[in-house]
Amino acid sequence: MKFMQTDRLGYGKTFIIGLGFFTTAMCWALYNSYVPIFLRKYISSATIIGFVMTIDNWAAIIIQPWIGALSDKTNTRLGRRMPYIALGIPLAALFFILIPYFRDRPAGPVVELTLPLIGELQLASGLLPLFIIIMFFNIAMALYRAPVVSLMPDVTPSRFRSKANGVINLMGGVGSILAYLVGSFLYDLGVPIPFVTAAGVMVLALIVLLIFIREPRTIKPEKKGIEPGIINSVKDIFQEKEWSVLFIMTAVFFWFAAFNSMETWFTTYGVEVLAIKESAASRILTSISLFFVISALPAGFIGTRLGRRKTIFIGLVLFILVLCVVFFVRSIALLYLLFSLAGIAWALINVNSITIVWELASAVRIGTYTGLYYFFSSLGQMVSPPLAGFVTDRFGMISLFPYAIGFFLFSLLMMVGVKKGEALSPEEEAEKEKFKNRHIDLE
Repeated sequence: MKFMQTDRLGYGKTFIIGLGFFTTAMCWALYNSYVPIFLRKYISSATIIGFVMTIDNWAAIIIQPWIGALSDKTNTRLGRRMPYIALGIPLAALFFILIPYFRDRPAGPVVELTLPLIGELQLASGLLPLFIIIMFFNIAMALYRAPVVSLMPDVTPSRFRSKANGVINLMGGVGSILAYLVGSFLYDLGVPIPFVTAAGVMVLALIVLLIFIREPRTIKPEKKGIEPGIINSVKDIFQEKEWSVLFIMTAVFFWFAAFNSMETWFTTYGVEVLAIKESAASRILTSISLFFVISALPAGFIGTRLGRRKTIFIGLVLFILVLCVVFFVRSIALLYLLFSLAGIAWALINVNSITIVWELASAVRIGTYTGLYYFFSSLGQMVSPPLAGFVTDRFGMISLFPYAIGFFLFSLLMMVGVKKGEALSPEEEAEKEKFKNRHIDLE
């Protein structure tokens, strides 16, 4: 199948591709909401539970870059990405269904341990089966995340990718909201029901993807003897001095470190600094997520209109200014307003950043670069919460927002070094189309 040049974004096709992202967002919302409660039955330490809940980040760092690179080199009748999607979604759905059933197993005898920094810890012997299911679920999710995200730029012209990514992020946000709202009602009807329902939606999404989406089966390397992959891609970045790739990846690390520190510690900040209840602080933080979802599609249009880099600069500056004001504010109503602006800023940054990464990747390396994007974003999310905890231990919780501002400033500085990554013009897209037609093997 050859890609067709179009004068507008195919919203129907983008919506179908977005179903993959919709399912991941829906599952992670349910997973993050209820799995800690299941683990509490077997583990007394919130620290250890928190470590278990970071398995998805470890999977993103270890598995996703490798799978993304592997999908670039795959050649099957289904295409490059679909085999991993077709394998990962059913496996993830299966293990997702099993999670609530394994939480019903008897806790068993309790083992008491004393660990450095954690103190006394109680572990019930019935934990192991649930932990194994959680591990397999995270591995299955990692199998298809990079390929399903790479599918969109594979079949979408360069100049429409910001808009398309806005649609996909909107679908992810809707998936999360549905999981929180509908999932809570289903949970009250029976603990396994939201998990079984979500698994069913995952399988339906896979069926729709397999029916309606076609992709090129393989793309030949641009240089004879050079195969796509993590090691070769990283070598080429340095050998060909593709500094824009390094700068955008480093910027991604810094702004995810900034955002995740705030997301992790704001509830504590609300209790200790603002003197409000945990639930009230959580509701304030929710306004970021809500306005991110509302702004995702407009952010894609703005990125297309103004340019991706300029849009990200606007988002970073807006976020920094918001946090500078937040540092001095104690009014709850004003915090709602400020965090709503932060949600808009986060959409401007997030929707347009991965499209730059795709643009910097050749057609043969989109999966590899997608995996690298998730490596750096997940690394930032893993490193920052404990580092922010260390800083706030030393200087007080009041230092949370200066810490986040510092990381956002680092990301702004890194973006200065990003010189490439804008959408191609129709003429440039036509030239790239000729290249693809010469290098796509449909036999």
